[in-house]
Amino acid sequence: MLGTLAVHDGTADRPIRGPKARTLLAVLLLNADRPVSLDRLVDALWGEHAPATAEASLRNLVARLRKSLADEDGTRLRATPAGYRLVVAEEEELDTRRFEAAIRRARAAHEAGDLPAVLAGTAAALDLWRGEPLADLPEAAGGAAGGGAACEQWRESRLQALEWRFDAELRLGRPHALIPELTRLVGEHPLREAFHAQLIRALRATGDRARALAVHQRLRTALVEELGVEPGPAVREAHRLLLAEQPEPEPAAVTAVEQVVVAETVVAERPRPAQLPSPAAHFVGRQEQLEALRRALLAGSDRAAVAVVSGMAGVGKSALAVRCADGLRAEFPDGQLFLNLRGATPGLAPLTAHAALTALLLGLGTAPGAIPEEAGGAAALLRTALAGTRTLLVLDDAADPAQVRPLLPATPGCAVLVTGRAPMHTLDHALHLRLDALSERDSIALVERTAGRSTADRSVVAIEQADLARLVRLCGRLPLALRIAGARLAARRTLPVRGLVGRLEEPADRLDELELDDLSIRQSLALTHDSLRASTRRPDLRAADALAAIGTIDLPDYSAPLLAAVLRITPAQAGAALDRLVEVALLDEPRPDRYAPHDLVRDYARELVPDPEARAGYVQAALEWYRVLFFQVSFVLDPSVQQNSGLPPVDTAGPLGDDEALAVGDAEFDNLLALIEQLSAAPWATTDEVSPLVRVLLPYLRVRQRTESFRMYELVYRLALRDGDRATQVFALNGMAHARYLSGRNLLALELIDQCLLLADDPRLYRRMLSNRGLLLCDLGRVEEAARCLAEALDLDVQAGDQHGEAMTLSALGNLVEAEDPHRALAHHRRSVKIGQRCGFGYSVTVGFTNMGFAHLRLDDPAEALRHFFLATEVYSSAAPRDAHLEGWRGRAEALRRLGRPKEALALVHDLLAWTSSRRNNVSTGMIEHTHGLILRDLGRPAEARAVWESTLSRFGSADHKVVGELRELLAAG
Repeated sequence: MLGTLAVHDGTADRPIRGPKARTLLAVLLLNADRPVSLDRLVDALWGEHAPATAEASLRNLVARLRKSLADEDGTRLRATPAGYRLVVAEEEELDTRRFEAAIRRARAAHEAGDLPAVLAGTAAALDLWRGEPLADLPEAAGGAAGGGAACEQWRESRLQALEWRFDAELRLGRPHALIPELTRLVGEHPLREAFHAQLIRALRATGDRARALAVHQRLRTALVEELGVEPGPAVREAHRLLLAEQPEPEPAAVTAVEQVVVAETVVAERPRPAQLPSPAAHFVGRQEQLEALRRALLAGSDRAAVAVVSGMAGVGKSALAVRCADGLRAEFPDGQLFLNLRGATPGLAPLTAHAALTALLLGLGTAPGAIPEEAGGAAALLRTALAGTRTLLVLDDAADPAQVRPLLPATPGCAVLVTGRAPMHTLDHALHLRLDALSERDSIALVERTAGRSTADRSVVAIEQADLARLVRLCGRLPLALRIAGARLAARRTLPVRGLVGRLEEPADRLDELELDDLSIRQSLALTHDSLRASTRRPDLRAADALAAIGTIDLPDYSAPLLAAVLRITPAQAGAALDRLVEVALLDEPRPDRYAPHDLVRDYARELVPDPEARAGYVQAALEWYRVLFFQVSFVLDPSVQQNSGLPPVDTAGPLGDDEALAVGDAEFDNLLALIEQLSAAPWATTDEVSPLVRVLLPYLRVRQRTESFRMYELVYRLALRDGDRATQVFALNGMAHARYLSGRNLLALELIDQCLLLADDPRLYRRMLSNRGLLLCDLGRVEEAARCLAEALDLDVQAGDQHGEAMTLSALGNLVEAEDPHRALAHHRRSVKIGQRCGFGYSVTVGFTNMGFAHLRLDDPAEALRHFFLATEVYSSAAPRDAHLEGWRGRAEALRRLGRPKEALALVHDLLAWTSSRRNNVSTGMIEHTHGLILRDLGRPAEARAVWESTLSRFGSADHKVVGELRELLAAG
């Protein structure tokens, strides 16, 4: 793959003809030994314009590729439940794996200083490089398979190998041969400093100092103009060595300003400032952070040490910085400077650079008249005054990196500790420490110390640990809030903790309670929000609007697309606004591209939009976005949702495949549930607003076993009960029953279905509930009741001409009689398949062939069973949602086991479990584990089989699904 894609079998080339086949092979190789879903393969081959026949065309491509690879039996290119997996048995079979192994050897040799081994390792790696990876397949290299990242990593590894080789050659004293290649590489990579440093060293070693200086100048100009940075340490060192061979600069090279500065700042004795405030009296925890800061500030290097502590308002940044600095006084004998930069001080503007420089210089004993009037001169004077000293600077409450940069010393020995709400990652060569809330234990200790109370001090008041734990959670474990709570308890010695907890329980009053004297959570948060609102920068204004929207729709977390819809801006603009809120510590990013506020920030944000009409507008925009999003998710999983949801159609075009759709649903389900909770509690909301939103979720919920879905249906039921909407009551009760069924609790599900039958006025709805009741009775082993129920449902389906219902009821009848009469079961299933084919009901076709497979297993004909399972999972697989094939794949594994092919069966089961582990379907996974144990037992691994069954049984708990009884019988049999 390191070049144009080529295949060789050890004797001769094996041409892979056609761009689609080559792309397919590339995607599979990029994911070698891992299953690749059909969706990803289709996306890599056709992109957004995949034809309706894409999956069928893909299977033809797979057959052609197997032939080209002499793999007609599918031993190497294997089908999996979700797609295909290409088996690469040996590391040597892929040039990329050999390349990566050689790079690892070269890296180890480079770190050990073994120059001959470096040359051997890099030569082995570079000899494999035939050109741009997958040069003839740009789409596969950068498409849905993730090949773009792999190719970029290989390119970077090649450049790294070149750097190691050049370094070894230079250290061995062989510079001449490197100059042409390095000259070419610095032209190709004009900002890669390592190649420039090596070319400067090579030219210096050969005596060509003029060219070496020109190389340095070109690099420095490019870095300053394009990136705004100076060259790094390696280039600076190469330049220093180059200049060391020149005469020292004349004294005239020193600027006139610096001469005046030096002259005016000479004093008989330099003062030793000691400006640190007293450490907080009730400081708790943070030992790990204190140690990290101490190590960073004392680390020896060629520059001043810098550490930045960032975090939200009230998290304890200043207290941590002062405690750390106080413990380092002895390490900085020339003094400690402390300056509040007022980046977020109520009523005060942040210090300007000149004002900050003036304050620091005065602290160092500089005469006021000697301080230059412009910031550049003052900064130079500060660097001169600090040169050669060991001085610690604490710059508290910085607004941004631009405010801090002029204040930094330029020479080693000094250290700077910065605090601020923004993380300031553009300050180079600094430790960046993001401060989070305290642990619960430390939070309780802080409240107790501030309040002057202790759990052991029973003579004052009984403080229960449970009340304290609740109190600190309501304070968000934020030190400022905890100090206020503790001070309230100290001010009222008889106020029990439980009483303060009661006041804080109500979100609308919480921020009022967390104000005392000059301490206020609301004021601290408002300062940051107001600064965004007053800014002239559009990203800041959008960030302020985003916080208001976040407080209004009030969800567990947020994404850029959601906020874009609510604020009617682009996703990129919404993403920038959310990032800005993270920078100013009003939001956290707990997961990539997901944002959530601290609980107290959430309380503050709820206050930002008091107008009911504006709030309703935000909520309606969020609901519409979720309606469209989950319609798209469900359409991917089951296109019939277009007809069944009862919602107006939406654009279903998009790049989502099954896995992507499920990932989107997983990320947003809790948010949608929170919105439904809000709607169900609103007196103006009706089932017309809520029920359609839930209906559109059905395909997603058929795949995902979400315990929260029971709560969602329960909310809909209560709303429908209030409105007297019987049809929606049936819908909700049926959903609750389905949730119970998926968790293996069939008796509870049956009770809910019986309620549905009493309420169902619509004949079609009644038939569905009757059929569902028969299925549950069948699973419970109540055969006679199930037979009567399903026979009645079948009669009603036939009378009504409901072919879909007829097909599914026949399928259920076949399953019911399978144990006693497999031939009769086959007759039912064949009728179900024919009806499904006639009316275009693909689901019944797939399920019918699967059920026929199990009937043939009952007849002890595993070969014929395997043929039917193959029809269900591959030939007719596109006729039904992907999860409908799950039982067919499990049947294939069972048929392979009975045919004496347990290793193939085990590999298939492992693929199935890998696929279902993300589906959260307890029942389906339990059935597969049942088969898994049988295969392990056949392979002579009874202990492993027993462990699998015991683990599966423990997950079911008190469930009454039929698989529970079967597992117990297997375990009892030993």
